[in-house]
Amino acid sequence: MTHSISPGPGDDRLDLETLISRLFDPEKAVRAEAMHGLVAVGRPAVPACIALLTDSDWRVRYRAAEALGLLGDGEAYAPLVAALDDEKDHVRYMAAKGLGLLGDPRAVGLLGRMHEDENEFVRRSAARSLGTIGGGEAVLALRRALDGETTEGVRATIREALRDAGAADGG
Repeated sequence: MTHSISPGPGDDRLDLETLISRLFDPEKAVRAEAMHGLVAVGRPAVPACIALLTDSDWRVRYRAAEALGLLGDGEAYAPLVAALDDEKDHVRYMAAKGLGLLGDPRAVGLLGRMHEDENEFVRRSAARSLGTIGGGEAVLALRRALDGETTEGVRATIREALRDAGAADGG
């Protein structure tokens, strides 16, 4: 049985060390709740999440990248960019998603190159993030990705992202 981690005044379940230790729990639900707890902590959790992006356990790196994206702090930009090169596809996926949540246009070129990733979910995440960030450069990156994409599910995501990015014809 898992216990909900919900923020409250003086709630010791939001203790940063406790939340970090729960990221190592074998249960996925506990790790997810810990990640949401870190987001509830806010800005003070950012340095810890950045440090966790180099942990040996990919599940910890995944949740740290997720928290950084949801925290939306600009300090996470460079660490999330570095995580785009992670050996584990789940981490690359979440890093791409996090960069989209940050909405920083500097990420467009990097996300545009993710269309070459071997994992279709990473490619989808990068496309969604490009659509969220939007702008002319994002539209060009999405069109390049669409031209080279052979997986129909990813192509559909790219077309949706093109609409989100402001491309009149969606592709």
